[in-house]
Amino acid sequence: MKGPLQLLFAAFVGAVWIFPTAAGQTGEFHEREPILYHETEPDTKLTRFLAAAEGNEVLRSGTHREILEELLRGLEIPPESQVLVYSKTSAQNEFISPETPRAIYFSDDAYLGWVRGGEIEAASFDARLGMVFHLVQLNGREPGSPPELVRDRSCLNCHAGSSNRGLPGLMVRSVHATATGLPLFEAGTFHTRQTSPIEERWGGWYVTGEVEGREHLGNAIARAAPGGPGVELERLAEGPLATLDGLFACGPYPGGAQSDVVALMVLEHQVGVHNLLVEANLATQATLHRHAEMQRAFGEPVDAPLSETNERILDRLATRVLREMLYVGETELPGGIEGTGAFQAAFERGRRKNSAGRSLRDFRLYGRLMKHRCSHLIESEAFAHLPRAIRDRILEQLHGILVRPGDWPEFAHLGAAERDHIRSIVAETVAGLPDCWK
Repeated sequence: MKGPLQLLFAAFVGAVWIFPTAAGQTGEFHEREPILYHETEPDTKLTRFLAAAEGNEVLRSGTHREILEELLRGLEIPPESQVLVYSKTSAQNEFISPETPRAIYFSDDAYLGWVRGGEIEAASFDARLGMVFHLVQLNGREPGSPPELVRDRSCLNCHAGSSNRGLPGLMVRSVHATATGLPLFEAGTFHTRQTSPIEERWGGWYVTGEVEGREHLGNAIARAAPGGPGVELERLAEGPLATLDGLFACGPYPGGAQSDVVALMVLEHQVGVHNLLVEANLATQATLHRHAEMQRAFGEPVDAPLSETNERILDRLATRVLREMLYVGETELPGGIEGTGAFQAAFERGRRKNSAGRSLRDFRLYGRLMKHRCSHLIESEAFAHLPRAIRDRILEQLHGILVRPGDWPEFAHLGAAERDHIRSIVAETVAGLPDCWK
């Protein structure tokens, strides 16, 4: 027969092990303590900008495009980051087609999506909540009033699905889009990662620039193959495109007639890293909360060291983050990629250089995307605001990977010179490094 303490322990463990672990448990734990995702008022770059811009005349009386451009300016998102998707894979499908593609713009810390005639979709970061989704409502405004910022739970129907382990995150999808933009779902879809083959990417997307020697699914209309399974693709143009002029009316888009291949590949890298940073943030909060509750239940100090089980959870989570941040399994680019250069110049304006002039924003564009394969998002708001318990672990493991590569064989793709360059850049440009870096 169990005594009272044993019963308390059994009941408590049954209640708290609903949180995720590095082994892959998922669930809507972000809606419970300590996160309370939808009950908590978010504090993001977007909410701060709009709160401080009450008298902004552009927001009060501007056209849809002017408001979009004002948000891009206020959130420091370069218009050159524009990528265009014509598949109906958004909450605003009624406005999306190959003639009216949806535009996506991004920085290190915020994403905006806009389609002509529709609203502006926004994703930005809260230090406690991770990725937060809003609609900036351009339609139905009172004259002279700024657009309303609406947080809709329905966004998570897709953005907290199984592909994101049940947590609020981003997606990049490649589909076989028909002439109306509707996907041929029976032909299959792909969730694009930095590991995805080029041949599976960009179905339903416009692509300017070239991946030499590789054919992708972009710039094409799909139809079901007659008489059987399969799909036929009709190319909208032969060969790589330098511009999208002539395919649709490009004038209304701030980024013009561009949907740059380099921007697409950076977007795909960022989405993977940001999703893992969100998971690391939320799962660490849940783990620390569970630890404190367990300690209280047994009358122990809440600041006691974590259990070995919780230490392992956070260690494994840190390693998963680093696999994405250090480009493990990145698809190879033996022929190189070539964009128009405008996005590259805008992206590199944010370079944090070390004393040798090197940066995590330096492109390579042949063989691989970046010269120094450590994500530039180590400099982002999402990384800076990670709970210290996981941020320090990530940085300590990163240091070990760079100085003791034999202990970390899964990161053997980084050669000695590249490891040295990454170590120098991080040491000189990232604040708040643990003692092992000093």
